[in-house]
Amino acid sequence: MSKLYNTQKEITTQISNFLKISIPNIRKTQLKIIPNIIFGMITSNSCAASSIAAYLKDEFSLIKLDSVNKRIRRLFNNKYFDPYHFYNSFIKSVISSYKKKHKDNRVHICFDHTYSHENYTVYMMSMRIGKQGIPLYFECFKGINNSDSYLDDTIIKGINFVSELFKDTGLELIFLADRWFNSKKILNHIDNLNHTYCIRIKGNLNIKVFDKKEGHYLRKSASDLFSYQYHSNFYYDTYLYSDADYKTNITVGKKQNVSEPWIIATNGDPKRAIKDYGYRFGVNIIISS
Repeated sequence: MSKLYNTQKEITTQISNFLKISIPNIRKTQLKIIPNIIFGMITSNSCAASSIAAYLKDEFSLIKLDSVNKRIRRLFNNKYFDPYHFYNSFIKSVISSYKKKHKDNRVHICFDHTYSHENYTVYMMSMRIGKQGIPLYFECFKGINNSDSYLDDTIIKGINFVSELFKDTGLELIFLADRWFNSKKILNHIDNLNHTYCIRIKGNLNIKVFDKKEGHYLRKSASDLFSYQYHSNFYYDTYLYSDADYKTNITVGKKQNVSEPWIIATNGDPKRAIKDYGYRFGVNIIISS
């Protein structure tokens, strides 16, 4: 009985052919090493040059491990290698052939920060598919908690890229983020792009909510909004921030035995906000309404 399998050479050749199509202006020197680096990343489950080098075979088997390590590092330190251009071109090609299998047109996009010890901060936007996150956009900043990575303009730059990525696809983009991203400028920008946001807001955020008993708007903190134990509470046309010039909807809900509720601002249907926000964690959270 014959056994079918792919060697490193066969896999890297296919990767190379794909890169020629998706990144036509890629340099030949880069094309010789990048497919092997991608193979090494996949097999080692690591982005460390030393780990990648240890998993490379074929022609790399005849080269000292330290020399392979240096070749990988030289690529990433080469001024002619632009990682942003490379990945942006790569992901554009991938998304151009994306076909949804679910019935609706909703695509959940998460944005957040991650860190590598004290080395750098990464701002990343990813598309949720089940429990998996597919990176769509990233930007790196030196040092941990680099303030530039949190600027509204930095966040909006990524939002614009993702918006353009799905342009003319007919898909509905729903942006999900934690409490660090609830600035008025970000929310308003997503709204102006005709996309939906479900973003958690801080409990100390000043809001104005309409009180039916009083017959007018009352100023309070978001944490003062009433929440039920077993179902969500919805607040329509609520004003965020002390200047009270940005109107949105708010959903407050929490799971059993959880003391702090989720307070979600959304420009979409507040009855879907908790469920949509749950996709940020790759889970389907249902709180009865």
